Amino acid sequence: SFEGPVGAAADAKELEYIAALIQTSHADKEGFVDASIDARDIKYYLMSRFGIEMSREQVRKIILAGLGGGEDEDDCLDLCEVVAALLIPSLRKIVDENFLLSSDSAENATKTIKDVPLQEQAALVKAQLADDQSEDERVFLERVSPEEIIRFVLENILKHATGSSEPQPLTKELIRTIFAAFDETALVTNEELVSEMIAAAKDSNAVEDTENTVLLDVKAFARALTADVMLYDPSVEKRATTNFVDAFGTLDESSQRAESSSSRNTELPDDPDNFQDNSQGQGLRKLNNVIKDEITNGLDDSVIAVTEHGPVSKKFTLSTIDFAVDNFRSKTQLLLVWFGFLCFFARYLSSGFRPRGATVCSGSGFGCKIAQSVFNWVVLMLLLSLIGIVYFISVGSGNDVYRRSYLDIVVGVAGVVVFMILPHQIQLETPIFSTQNVGGWFDTLFVVLFIILAVLTLVCQCLNAARLSFSDEFIGSNKFLSRILAGSNARDEMKFKSAAVFKVNRMLENAYSLHHPTHSRGEVHEGTNELALLNFTKISDKTEVVGGFKWAWKSFLNGDLKRKEGIWLQTRLIAGLMAQVLFSIIAIIFLSTIWHSVIGRYKDDTTYCSISFNPESCYAPEIDGTSLGIAACTDIMFEGDGCDGSKIDIVSNVELFNLTCQFIPPNPATNETVCDSVFFYEDHYATFEGELTNNEICQAQLTTCVFYENNTAACLLGLKPQGLIPWRFEGPGCESIPLVEEIIDTRPALFADAEAFVDESIDDYIPKRWMVVLCAVVSLITGCFVAISLFANYIPSTVCTIMKFRSGAIPSLRDPNFIQYRKTLESVTYIIGLMAWGTWSSIFFTVIVVAGGVFFLVYQVTRPIVVSVVAIVIGITVTLVFKS
Repeated sequence: SFEGPVGAAADAKELEYIAALIQTSHADKEGFVDASIDARDIKYYLMSRFGIEMSREQVRKIILAGLGGGEDEDDCLDLCEVVAALLIPSLRKIVDENFLLSSDSAENATKTIKDVPLQEQAALVKAQLADDQSEDERVFLERVSPEEIIRFVLENILKHATGSSEPQPLTKELIRTIFAAFDETALVTNEELVSEMIAAAKDSNAVEDTENTVLLDVKAFARALTADVMLYDPSVEKRATTNFVDAFGTLDESSQRAESSSSRNTELPDDPDNFQDNSQGQGLRKLNNVIKDEITNGLDDSVIAVTEHGPVSKKFTLSTIDFAVDNFRSKTQLLLVWFGFLCFFARYLSSGFRPRGATVCSGSGFGCKIAQSVFNWVVLMLLLSLIGIVYFISVGSGNDVYRRSYLDIVVGVAGVVVFMILPHQIQLETPIFSTQNVGGWFDTLFVVLFIILAVLTLVCQCLNAARLSFSDEFIGSNKFLSRILAGSNARDEMKFKSAAVFKVNRMLENAYSLHHPTHSRGEVHEGTNELALLNFTKISDKTEVVGGFKWAWKSFLNGDLKRKEGIWLQTRLIAGLMAQVLFSIIAIIFLSTIWHSVIGRYKDDTTYCSISFNPESCYAPEIDGTSLGIAACTDIMFEGDGCDGSKIDIVSNVELFNLTCQFIPPNPATNETVCDSVFFYEDHYATFEGELTNNEICQAQLTTCVFYENNTAACLLGLKPQGLIPWRFEGPGCESIPLVEEIIDTRPALFADAEAFVDESIDDYIPKRWMVVLCAVVSLITGCFVAISLFANYIPSTVCTIMKFRSGAIPSLRDPNFIQYRKTLESVTYIIGLMAWGTWSSIFFTVIVVAGGVFFLVYQVTRPIVVSVVAIVIGITVTLVFKS
């Protein structure tokens, strides 16, 4: 969380951030500072976000002429004009034509809304607009009546311009006076604009009377504000459709909306090519939309609108590989595609995360290893780039939120077959690609994963095909169809429309508070410009706590993050979070396996193993009369669950295997020596039993055994398998056994002294089993906490950064650093890899560091150092406390 501005100051910062985002060039320093948006900015935004191609001239004549008030080359949108554009939906809903724009009866012909009691105004408006208002808007209506705002603005204008807030005849002189009062001197001499403003304020349902002058009351002011925006359909805000569909609907539906909005609107022509703009001062329709299903399914440019200034077209873009714009219909399908590629890479393109490539250097030198490593990773990069592009284009096809094409779906189904189904059926082996079965659980795991991914992806493609049977408008208006066919992108944009409504209403309330902080319902007795500036200055220093971990997750889970804040969490972020979970699980399992293998090297105290034999069944092998320092025995008895040995690998332990087969005693029952299954033991000792031991302990290290009955074997004793060190006999009872005593006597004195020294030294330095277990438990638990922390903080961190930009805590407009933030936009697509591998490396380093720290504290060699250091620190601390 952080401290952010409040009220109108927060709204101003957010508007500046919007302007800074849309600006595309900072060569014009003045434009960069005053947040102006010119034709080039709008042109590039439409192309990058929607693929809509418009020339700068078209932008000036179609967009800037209507919203910016001019179409010259240097015309642009400033923040005031941006606010005016944002208010269009609110004005359209506030000024309901059935309440404000219809003709009055004779009884109420001269009655203005001001004459109605304010409580009745609010109740009447809320009753009439309840069906069209969202919950946030109704809450806003409880606080401030929208009609009160319109009345207050009108009275403030009249008071500032004429000195009186009473309604006055709307004449050209009055409009010029208003222009002059608000320093719009360039508009005073614009006769055409003045005439259009008067015409817009007239009631088209009233009897035409050129002699009577329109009275500039609340109704006339409301008509003037909304005369050219009545084509806006408020119902699209509660429809699960994209802004693209809302703007470029089918011709028939656009016509129906135009006819139902108001009889003052310009009727759409049957022939778009013969469109004539004859709507002076009325509902001016610059765009004549002719979009059809068949024009958004090809690979060529598609004409989506015909205007008097030329056609507007949509470019074909490979949105399936454009993860920066995020124009995907379904996030679920995209996540399946991403996870499928990870599985495809792990199963077919890699072996231990290195490509199956030919060696470029066969030596073992340092330079050779570097060359081979560079070659491996370059090949891997090329594989991921080339095959990855083909994979995402094919498997992800059909998931474009704007295109409506059966061909895309066919390509997507073919991609699923080629990349997820066929590799199981075709066994290939190439230098860089292999579909050969590895065997075991590995093959089974990936078969199951690919089957699940293929089925789910094909279900998504079936939904994409079903979507083409209906228009996007019909799907978005139907609650059931919108949930299964509209796609997550369209549903999210519906929530963002709600967020826009919420924010604009809040902006209206904040502005109203600046000009009328007491919310009194009386008349305006003086201009409020100075009061607004004073109030804005006062709240500029006020802050409130914004965001926070709990708030971010709560808003994300209940939908307020989209519905109220309008924060779009890109699909690549969600994919990165899923990759974090996957890589965290793999990392914890991998590290747990390593720790298990390390701890497994210690003898398990919970298991029991008793190995005993009679020394009379043994003999001492010799070579040329020289004792080997070992014993070979039969009838060795094994008892317990901890007596398992390891089957010897003949290739790596050929010397030990040959020694065993040469000297192992034969099976007493058959008098045959069998060496087909030899087991060796690392840390097991067999105890001599019988009368020769005098009831004293004598043990010999167990070397290798050949079992010929259950729990009975013939073995070699006294030889340590690692290093083949002989004379491994221990215990006071060994001296009373002639065979063992004879073997021990052949041991050189120097060897005995060295062995005792080594054994004693090694025992002093080998850490205890509980130390390793403690390190493993603490480090793995810490690694899990790190994984959970990274996952849990990513969304709050992202949301907090966005909120900081919006609130100005991180400067955007007028900040030179913001120019650097906007460069190389495509680099944001790296976030998936960074999130995945960053989580992996964080867990690994955390486990290593924590395990090292714990080991340093408990290890018998370093523990005295820790105790000494702690004692010194405590002593210094106590001294400083006494001193203070």
